[in-house]
Amino acid sequence: MEVKKIWENIQFWQKIFFSNDGSLKERAINLMATVGPAIVNEKRKEFIIDYPGEYEKYHIYIQAIKWNTDRLNFFIQDYDEKKSYAFIQDPSVLENLDLAKYPSVWYYTDEIVYNQIERLGFEGETIQIEDSEE
Repeated sequence: MEVKKIWENIQFWQKIFFSNDGSLKERAINLMATVGPAIVNEKRKEFIIDYPGEYEKYHIYIQAIKWNTDRLNFFIQDYDEKKSYAFIQDPSVLENLDLAKYPSVWYYTDEIVYNQIERLGFEGETIQIEDSEE
């Protein structure tokens, strides 16, 4: 069964918040859809991931990857729940994965990403995230 969710301001689990419009939640890990500035001169109350890299907060490991576009892709390992997730916006990132463990749930933004997940034989649940502007 294919599950669809609207991609504007989705709160996954209790600790992680995906934002497509820049909205933020306090006491959450805020994952932004696109790359932000390399240097931020202001102190923020919120924990924001808007730049490629590896992060850890609230016993959650997050790898943010930017490949061919300014869209960010996320691989998430929740140590407390012992679950792993991926949020993929750019299908080309799938060709270049170097992960110790593949996610059990794949969130994706369009059919091109889904087809790439299937073509490469990745297992796990797939959930499409739809853009609310479409």
